[in-house]
Amino acid sequence: MRALSGRPLRIGYVSADLCQHTVGLFVKDVLQAHTEQAIPTTGDRTNSVVVFAYSAGQVQDWVTDAIAAACTLRQVSSLDNAALAALIRQDQIEVLVDLSGHTAGSRLTVFAHRPAPVQVSWLGYFATTGLLYMDAVLLDAWHAPAGTEAQFVESIIRLPAGRLCYQPVPWAPPVAPAPCLHTGYITFGSFNNTGKLNDGVFDVWAQVLAAVPNSRLLLKWRTLVDSPLCDTLRSAFVDRGIKPSRIELRPASFHADLLKEYADIDIALDPFPFTGGLTSCEALWMGVPVITWPQSRVVSRQTFALLSAIGLEEFAAKDAADYIYIAQTLAADWARLTKLRATLRGTMQASPVMDVEGFTRQLQATYHKLYQTIQTEEQTQAMHPKTVLHVGPGHRKSGAKLPLGFQATQWQEIRIDIDPSNEPDILGSMLDMSAVANASVDAIYSAHNIEHVYTHEVPVVLAEFLRVLKPDGIAVITCPDLQSVCALVAQDKLTDAAYQSQAGPITPLDILYGHGDAVKAGFHFMAHKTGFTEKSLTQALQAAGFQSIAGKRRSRGLDLWMLASKGPMAEPVMRELAGMLLPS
Repeated sequence: MRALSGRPLRIGYVSADLCQHTVGLFVKDVLQAHTEQAIPTTGDRTNSVVVFAYSAGQVQDWVTDAIAAACTLRQVSSLDNAALAALIRQDQIEVLVDLSGHTAGSRLTVFAHRPAPVQVSWLGYFATTGLLYMDAVLLDAWHAPAGTEAQFVESIIRLPAGRLCYQPVPWAPPVAPAPCLHTGYITFGSFNNTGKLNDGVFDVWAQVLAAVPNSRLLLKWRTLVDSPLCDTLRSAFVDRGIKPSRIELRPASFHADLLKEYADIDIALDPFPFTGGLTSCEALWMGVPVITWPQSRVVSRQTFALLSAIGLEEFAAKDAADYIYIAQTLAADWARLTKLRATLRGTMQASPVMDVEGFTRQLQATYHKLYQTIQTEEQTQAMHPKTVLHVGPGHRKSGAKLPLGFQATQWQEIRIDIDPSNEPDILGSMLDMSAVANASVDAIYSAHNIEHVYTHEVPVVLAEFLRVLKPDGIAVITCPDLQSVCALVAQDKLTDAAYQSQAGPITPLDILYGHGDAVKAGFHFMAHKTGFTEKSLTQALQAAGFQSIAGKRRSRGLDLWMLASKGPMAEPVMRELAGMLLPS
């Protein structure tokens, strides 16, 4: 990583939604503020940035144009993942930000190429990416209270002023009077995606309607042009005692017309557990209070975060009964509704939710701090690298190589071999690794060794592996796959070449009993004394005490590959490690 030394930090944003999409609408003003703050008027470059945006989508519109005017915009939808990663490296991006997560058009695979030293998830996704190569996720204390860490592989960074900021579209109309003043009844509403509706939502919303006599519910989304869906939604409320005449369903319209239709809603009802984001911002901007029910997941706390940032936490329910109570109480207070209608815009404008410049300053400071933190960690790792104990590697010049994942700079190889002519760092065997201290290595790599001991000695070998590993250590073990080899034997190909190696052609006989030429030359320790299938090796690792295990059979090499951790490991982390350390 390059030292900053007062120069601007190079930031890159990757998204397929840099258009009039929720992500594009939220991010465009931040990108403009980045540009305005790139060289502060004070001359202080402490947190200054240079910004690139990588547009992986097909849509280009006024939002795309605004982003292009604010930073260096690259259209990359035609590039494959490797080419895009190469472009990002060419641009010398130092903090790369994913705005998509696991949504349509995502380019998360690019991040697996590690094109930038710091990689961050922000804004466009509401959960963990599950990927070890994402260094952090940007949230806030409202979205991610204490304990949320258990839901994320990434480190959580809590932005002090909130996870996002909002600016209305230029065609947003003026706030209309509360509709109850001329209809004579309360209209609840939701303009959220109908995919967020579920039986729990129907139960609560039906109880809200029952608790507020003569009230109506207005739902609007593009799928409500579909008659069968509309019938299903009406039936959901009829089944809960609500007359169909109290439910109004509206299909899509132009955005400007949609915003005007908030004039028909007194109180917005937030679905759960998938709550509104931009929809809630727009409802509040149009003077409509939103009732929400935050739960344990980030996705359920989006509206709660907005309400908290503007000082209206009172509209966040503790449970279903509280949700109904808040709706009923607010619906009975028309004076409060009228006041909220008149003051919500001013409240939002005075809050962090609409302070784009302040938000962008905190965002830039966060990027700088994260870059410097990871730079310090890399320097520390360079001074104190992780250690991988390479078991039976042969000679350094001609022997086995570590998997690519172990060849990264943060790993230091320690070689242990039974043959002194191979000039190992440690002379020893799998059965006696007494020269290696307890809990002293971060990883073990054993390639085609474990089949060289007798079956009854396998537990001794695995116990030694477990002993020398640190509590969070891992072992990567590869050996012949007897299922694949025996399939060749069954085809009467015992002495036919199964594949070519540096030592020449390898036959099923060599794989079963050890390389014949090596054993003939007097290297009797090269003979094979046992063998494994994926099932039997997994069982042996479990019996030895390894907590998490992932394995695969590789037909091309007729071999097994196993990744095992000394301590428990979350499945997403295990999968990610397997992707880095086991061959494809």
